[in-house]
Amino acid sequence: MPAKAYAAIACLVMLLPVCCFAQQLSTPLPEAYQVAQSYSCGRTCGQVGSCREAVYQWCVCGYARADGDHDGVPCEKLCGQSTPASLARVQDLKAEFGCR
Repeated sequence: MPAKAYAAIACLVMLLPVCCFAQQLSTPLPEAYQVAQSYSCGRTCGQVGSCREAVYQWCVCGYARADGDHDGVPCEKLCGQSTPASLARVQDLKAEFGCR
């Protein structure tokens, strides 16, 4: 096989993963992943702006102090007191982020 043929095959083999990866990036991500990408770890209850972000800090980032009273509701000024409705909302958000 001529050297040019080897070079062409090597080029295809090297570019194939790049093409496949680029195609995967063009596939829309589920909404939960898009939301999660808009948050970053390292924020406190006083720095987050929503219950959704508070739950993200708590269950994704591991900010245990967000639920200081261990009632299952982080950042209670944002997520509300420990009521069945608040607990259900937090559970839904945790599931959305893939937390237990």
